[in-house]
Amino acid sequence: MKIAVLITRSLLGLVYLVFGLEFFLHFLHMATPTMSKAAAGFEGGLFGAGYFFPLLKVVEILSGLFLLINKYTALFLLVIFPITLNIFLFHAFLEPAGLTMAAPMILINLFLGYAYRKYYTSIFVASPTV
Repeated sequence: MKIAVLITRSLLGLVYLVFGLEFFLHFLHMATPTMSKAAAGFEGGLFGAGYFFPLLKVVEILSGLFLLINKYTALFLLVIFPITLNIFLFHAFLEPAGLTMAAPMILINLFLGYAYRKYYTSIFVASPTV
């Protein structure tokens, strides 16, 4: 189990670090795929906000880095999960071609959430006391 957690944590961290840095540094030289009208509209709205994609990519870079160095891992798994879920849902409903990358990412994120579940038990207290 420890080896599987190490491999999946490192893989997820590497994906987020590389693609977060790619946004700012443009070192992968990937061709821009044609998107459906709905997918282009969604992405255009996020880019149109001006602040959203730079903020998103900074969060991805930090999360990827902390997953790779294994510090605050449970916290950064929580931070990155909504991003992973949104990537998965974007490809599931708007741009199915990317599901080959998005589906393993959501599965890895869920697996790591399960592996680190003991750190989340206090979050699920119905009536917390101060």
